[in-house]
Amino acid sequence: MNIFEALEWSYWKTLSLELKTQVMNQVLKYFVSPLKKVSDVTYQQFELDGVKCGTFECSIDGQRFVLVPGNQAAILGWQSGVQGISRHLWDQTPLQETQDYRRIVRNYGLKTAEDWEIFVNESTTPLRKQIIAPMLVQKEAQPVGTTYIGEVDLITGEFSGQREKFTSIKPAFFSHIKHPQTLEESLHVELPKEIFEENNFYALLSEKNERYTIYAHKICDFNRLLEKTEEELFDLLTEDQWEYAVSGATRKLFRWGSELEENETYYGRQTSKKIQQANMFGLYFSDRLDHWELTRSMYLKLEKAEKIGHPLLDHLPLSSYYRSRKILVGNQSISPCDFLFRKGIIIQNG
Repeated sequence: MNIFEALEWSYWKTLSLELKTQVMNQVLKYFVSPLKKVSDVTYQQFELDGVKCGTFECSIDGQRFVLVPGNQAAILGWQSGVQGISRHLWDQTPLQETQDYRRIVRNYGLKTAEDWEIFVNESTTPLRKQIIAPMLVQKEAQPVGTTYIGEVDLITGEFSGQREKFTSIKPAFFSHIKHPQTLEESLHVELPKEIFEENNFYALLSEKNERYTIYAHKICDFNRLLEKTEEELFDLLTEDQWEYAVSGATRKLFRWGSELEENETYYGRQTSKKIQQANMFGLYFSDRLDHWELTRSMYLKLEKAEKIGHPLLDHLPLSSYYRSRKILVGNQSISPCDFLFRKGIIIQNG
């Protein structure tokens, strides 16, 4: 058994933790550059909607990566329309009509089940079988044009990461944070979700706590992003690799199942929780329509759009197999406020 056979998902599942640990050590030794700092290697069990995978997490230069086993016969894409989705989740009128919604109705009608089937199939990638190599994949996507510096805890004021790089942007960063002057102000203060100074830094607020992830920023386009990623000895995932990383090649339109109603009921809150949690590989993918995610194939995944109060239309861009209709131009400047990318290390011969 060689390392590539061991990392085939169907075989990986059967290995003991001792053998898996040996394989992970080989991956880190032969496929991660010795110039990279690897730390905090841990074994984790992940599960989403009944699909499980036991695998390793590690930090590479301070950012978390997950080992994703490969699949020699991964079925990707979608050609089953609204199959598996309850009719009441798509056969309804949205709470508001936007220009994008009216355009979709003009093009597809959306009056019959057949209309919806055509629309969903044309919004997702073709059904296909692909060979997917095992990969180390970045646990969370990163804003384009950025280099990770560290994190700031606003409650304690503590910074963890590359302190010397943060020192140069610290005054500019804190100039965007409004400090409450009274108790009443402190109860109503709203922190900016993101702070961006072009060619200086980009900061993103964590929704779980008052922490900002800080990145240095340089203007870039897709071509430069690809060059820089390779210069840093990483890969940018192809569309096939991205779809496999999010779906595990399961035959479901959505990674979390078929529940689409998010509201304040018990079941609505449970649905939101499933959408937000890590998938079967321990990777996080967006639960909101606030960014596109780039792939090496230049196809865009996810969407930046306004929700309209329609369960299927609001969630379709979060589908494992969704492909945005937006066209990316290689030499067009791209903003971290609009685009994310996900680094990987592909484990293959040559």
